[in-house]
Amino acid sequence: MPLKPMILALATTTTGLVTGVFYGFSVAINPALARLPDRDYITTMQIINKVIQNPLFAGSFVGAPLLLPWATALHMRRLYSRRVVLLGAATMVYTVGSLGVTLAVNIPLNEQLAAFPTARATPAETAAARTAFATPWNRWHLVRTLASTAAFLLTIGACLCPPSAPRAT
Repeated sequence: MPLKPMILALATTTTGLVTGVFYGFSVAINPALARLPDRDYITTMQIINKVIQNPLFAGSFVGAPLLLPWATALHMRRLYSRRVVLLGAATMVYTVGSLGVTLAVNIPLNEQLAAFPTARATPAETAAARTAFATPWNRWHLVRTLASTAAFLLTIGACLCPPSAPRAT
């Protein structure tokens, strides 16, 4: 397979995989976790946050912001082609809304939660820790879910448009 379509396919795939993880959390995992008692919620999130740090997820999560600009650059024969505009937009949306939000908000919240001593905490401390974590984490998770979904749709659009199609005016 030639390099350009291969990188475009990989950029689309990695973006889609991350979108799927975020979507799954939004529609199934987070609603299920919301039903747990405070201590169980915190313990479960601590475990999830450890388990998700694995090479397969990291490859997709970090691969997308590396592959998206690469795909954009490879298709720059016509600077303002639809494909380049869509890929450039996908790169910006994913990098800021998915990667940026995760690094700036979700990971620091995960690290704070990891340090919470569930075994020694009182029920009131546990409830406060859950609220301090879950409210901002879920709000910003929605942002990164929407951003990664938008980036994925933009990459699909880039895949579907002819390589030399001029930008719509």
